[in-house]
Amino acid sequence: MPAMAGQVWVSLISLGGVVLGGLLSYLVQHRTQLSAERAEQQRQQSALSEARRAERPLPVHDAARAYFLDLNRTVWEGLPDGESVRDYLEGNRLAFLDAARAVMG
Repeated sequence: MPAMAGQVWVSLISLGGVVLGGLLSYLVQHRTQLSAERAEQQRQQSALSEARRAERPLPVHDAARAYFLDLNRTVWEGLPDGESVRDYLEGNRLAFLDAARAVMG
């Protein structure tokens, strides 16, 4: 009978080892999955922020837009009296470049 009790203890210790190993394996996998999900969320947030940053117009874009809107208005309304097309375009181009330099530092 004592030999049988020894076998029971060995079996119980073995079963305990299997349960402990399974529990540790589960915890490691769960932790890895959470870490991967967190990294994916950070990647998506970073991509979204980058996309929004790319869509945001720079002040230089505003200056360029104003320049071309002014040119478009001039095409439909005509030039001020006594001004040539070249003079008008050059004056606006220089104003645009000055605004761009001011924005860019």
